[in-house]
Amino acid sequence: MMATRTQRVAAIVLAGLIVLAIAGWIAARQIRSPARIAAETAPPPASPITVPVARRTLSTEVIVRGTVRYGAPQKVVLGSSDVKQGASGSASGIVTRPPIRNATLRAGSMALTVDGRPVFVLPGTIPMHRDLHQGDHGPDVLELERALAGLGISPGAADGRFDAATAAAVSAFYLRNGWDPFGPTRQQIDQLQTAETAAAAARDAHLQAVNNVAQAARPQTPGDLAQARIDVGVARDAVDTAELGVQSARGRLHSARLLASTAPLGEAVAVAEGTRDQATADADVVGKQADLEKAIDDERIARMKVDELALDALPSDREAAAAALRQASTAVGRAQADVATAVAAANAVRVSGASNVQKARTDAEQAAGDVGTASAELRRARLAVETARRQVRLTQERVRVLAKPPDTSTLQDIATAAASEARRTHAEVARLAHESGVQVPADELIFFSSLPVRVDTVTARRGNSVSGPVMTVTGSRLAIDSSLSVSDVKLVHAGDPVAIEDPDLGIKASGTVTRVSRTPGTNRVDPSRFYLVVAPQGGSRSLIGASVKLTIAVKSTSGAVLAVPPAALSVGGDGNARLQVSRRGRRAFVRVEPGLAARGLVEVRPAGGSRLHPGELVVVGAGKGAPGP
Repeated sequence: MMATRTQRVAAIVLAGLIVLAIAGWIAARQIRSPARIAAETAPPPASPITVPVARRTLSTEVIVRGTVRYGAPQKVVLGSSDVKQGASGSASGIVTRPPIRNATLRAGSMALTVDGRPVFVLPGTIPMHRDLHQGDHGPDVLELERALAGLGISPGAADGRFDAATAAAVSAFYLRNGWDPFGPTRQQIDQLQTAETAAAAARDAHLQAVNNVAQAARPQTPGDLAQARIDVGVARDAVDTAELGVQSARGRLHSARLLASTAPLGEAVAVAEGTRDQATADADVVGKQADLEKAIDDERIARMKVDELALDALPSDREAAAAALRQASTAVGRAQADVATAVAAANAVRVSGASNVQKARTDAEQAAGDVGTASAELRRARLAVETARRQVRLTQERVRVLAKPPDTSTLQDIATAAASEARRTHAEVARLAHESGVQVPADELIFFSSLPVRVDTVTARRGNSVSGPVMTVTGSRLAIDSSLSVSDVKLVHAGDPVAIEDPDLGIKASGTVTRVSRTPGTNRVDPSRFYLVVAPQGGSRSLIGASVKLTIAVKSTSGAVLAVPPAALSVGGDGNARLQVSRRGRRAFVRVEPGLAARGLVEVRPAGGSRLHPGELVVVGAGKGAPGP
């Protein structure tokens, strides 16, 4: 029992000692010396901050905003057609169907009509500056041939010569589009007929001269001399007759011009007379209708009187009332017939008035045509006078030759001159015959270097004379208008790449600077800014009018280069730029040459035999290490 109590006491004492030891250890842990406290609270040693060497393309930028529109606006002016002016005597035509705004014009499209004739669109760079006829040649003819070939219409050899094959292709092009090709005008026909008359006269004169040479070479007889003198008299009579023909032709031309000058007055008179007669006829209809209404009223009153007679009225009174009713009914019938007659007369006046006006217009057109015919007759009459006078000279020369010993040298010269004249007039007939075939007036084709185009604005209105631009077209591609400040315009040049974006509209595209104005205030921009045009690559028409952000790369590296943050660069004692590179746990300095700085990076190139690779870590500063335990 004693032993057990002793063991229990010893265990308690041992436990107490253990508790005291633990409490002492804990107390010792809580008690620290100032030196230990300072050591535990000191900052950790500094560690380097590193970033990897990057490889990318660097560029500096100019950022502006621009508005999207259709590109390449161009005013369209029609060529001047001499053949049409000669035919109508008018310096400009009348627009009969104007261009359609927002219409897309492609190769072969009809843009508008002038004087009832079409104006077609074709691809090409040379504008129409002359009418084209058979026999013409040049780069404009070659352009027309290539355009027709591009539409699947073969013009034969594309050699720049307007020949029969070209004319056939032009005719096929017009007919395929539902129009007749432009043929010879009345003036050209008259010129051709006059030239044919002159050629026939020159041919006869040549034959006569050859015959004179043959006659002179034979021995002459007194009868030949007498006949030659008779021929002189006949030739002089022919001159008188021809001069009378000139006077007669002048008289007819004068009369035709008088009729042509008074023809518009005839139309005005016809219109005035028709208006007057129509007013009179309409007034007669109104009067007859008033008489009819009065007759109807009289009939109604007569019927009322019949109905109002008392039952005991005298038979004579009843008969008088009935007679009055019959007369009133008869008067109504006559009035109705008069109204019908007046209406028919008014309609007849209307028809006859319109017929008279149309006849006056036809007479005016005929008078204008008669002026042209009389002018042609006067030219032919004058030519006949020259031919007759030439014949007189020939017959007189023959008399002189016959009166002396035969010497055919002069007659030979005359025959040679007559042959030359015959060849010249024949060539003139051939030229006019070519020009009188299928032609292309200068105002019926418009060439564009790039198709299709879009009609942006229309200045030619229906019924107006063609004067100046008829419309403005734009290219089907988009363009962006913007402007630059004085400082930015020095950096931007045509050809610079542009990033186009607008996050709100989901726009993200690329483009190119196409134009930079070096004069401030042009194209309606602020007077202190410079006009800028950017051509986007692609783009939807829905972007028209949108305001977009333009980022222009004004200076960039040629491809990807090594780049580091500017903080990584330092200057060594020798004055050269250097980087501190971390390699395999060690840091070493690498000599470099800095280049373009942009977007928080600077281009670096190893120098002095140094090496530098993408991904290597360079020191940009020092930071705190991790805190101690």
